[in-house]
Amino acid sequence: MLSEKPRSQSLKLSKQCRFSSVKRGLSVVTGHFLPSRNAVPVDRMFEADLKGIKGARAWDGLNSQMFKDDVAKTIHQEYCDDFLPGQDGDACYNMLALSGGGANGAFGAGFLYGWTEAGTRPEFKLITGISSGAIIASLAFVGSDYDEMLKEIYTTVATANIFNTRKIMSLIWNESFADVGPLKRLIEKYANESSINAVAKEHAKGRRLYLGTTNLDAQRLMIWNMGVIANSGHPDTLELFRKVLLASLSVPCIFPPVYFDVEVDGQSYDEMHVDGGVVTDAFICDFMLELPAAQKKEQNHGSSIYVIRNDKLMPSPEQISRNLPKITRRALATLNKAHGEDHLHYMYLIARQNNIDFNYIGIPEECAMSDKLKFDRKKMNDLFSLGQELAMSDNTWHKKPPTLNVPD
Repeated sequence: MLSEKPRSQSLKLSKQCRFSSVKRGLSVVTGHFLPSRNAVPVDRMFEADLKGIKGARAWDGLNSQMFKDDVAKTIHQEYCDDFLPGQDGDACYNMLALSGGGANGAFGAGFLYGWTEAGTRPEFKLITGISSGAIIASLAFVGSDYDEMLKEIYTTVATANIFNTRKIMSLIWNESFADVGPLKRLIEKYANESSINAVAKEHAKGRRLYLGTTNLDAQRLMIWNMGVIANSGHPDTLELFRKVLLASLSVPCIFPPVYFDVEVDGQSYDEMHVDGGVVTDAFICDFMLELPAAQKKEQNHGSSIYVIRNDKLMPSPEQISRNLPKITRRALATLNKAHGEDHLHYMYLIARQNNIDFNYIGIPEECAMSDKLKFDRKKMNDLFSLGQELAMSDNTWHKKPPTLNVPD
C-alpha cells in the first residue's frame, strides 16, 4: 500500500503537469491566432524612426538635437502679437499640460470651456497631453473655436461609443479585454482633415503640440511633435495622426496596443505602443523650457506653466470586489495616481528652477468620482460643469502641489 506522502506528491505532480499542459496549449492557440511581430532589435530600438517623416518624435529623457533645434525655430515663426511681452520686452510663454483620466477628462474639457467664457484663457506656446488629455490637448491647441466640439465629446458619449467588451473565449486570439472599433470611429470624426490642417497652421505660427505614448518594447515615453506630422505632406498624415491619438488612449490589457511601422538603416520593423499614462500622468520636459534660452534670456519673468489633472491627487479608498476587470482597472488607476503625484512634483521643481510661474488644478478631493472607464453621461456632465465653474471663479489655481511640503 502506498504511503500518504508519496500519494500527495503524485497528486501534486499530476496537477502541475495538467496546468503546464493547459498553459502550453493556450500559448499554442494564442500564438496560432495572433500574427507574429517584426519588432525592432533591442540594440537598435533608439535608432528606429518613422518611414518618410523625420523629426516627428523623440524619447523622453534622451537628448534630441532635432527637437531642440525645432524649439529654437519656433522663435522665428512667431507672430509678434501672439505672445505678450513681459517686463524685459521679451515674449511671455504659457505652457499647458493635460493629464489622462478617461471619462474624468470631462473635468479638463469643462475647465477649458469655462476658461474661454471667463475671457482669461491664455494663448499657449505649447500644449502637452497624455491619454484622455491627448484628445483635449489636440482641440485646445487649435483654439476656442473648437470648444463646442470638446464639449460634445465629453458630455454626449457613452461607454458604447468608446469600446465593446469581448466575449471570454475571444480573449484567446486577442490582445485586450475590449474592442475599440467605436473609439476609432470617434477619433476619425473629430481628428479630421479640417482639425489637422488647423494644427498644421498653428504649428507654422511657432506653437507646439506634444502628445505622449508608451513604447512597451523600450519601456519609455515617446513624445510626438504633432505639428510636424500635420505639416509633413505625407500621404499617411491623417492615419498617423489618428494612430498617435489612439495609442495615447490605449489603456494596456483593456484596449489593444497600437503598432507603428518604423525603419532602421532601411530595414522595416514594428513598435508596440500603449497609453502614455503607463509612464507619466502629464509632462513638461526640459527641452521645452529652452525657449527662453533660444532668446538668450537670463530670466523668465512672465512665463507660466499650467497643469490640469483629470483626477484627484490623494488616494481614494474603496472596497474592490473580486473581479478581474475591476482589479485590473484599480491597479492601473493606483499606478497612475502614484505616477501623477511624482510627475506633478517634478514639473513644479523644474518650473521653480527656471523661474517660471507654476499653476495646478485637479478634481477637488470632495468630488464623487467613478471608474475612469465608465463613460456615464450624467457623471461626465457633472464633471464638465464643475470644471467650467472652477475656471470662472477666483483663486482657482494652486501655486504648488498640495502634497509637496516645501516653502513658497
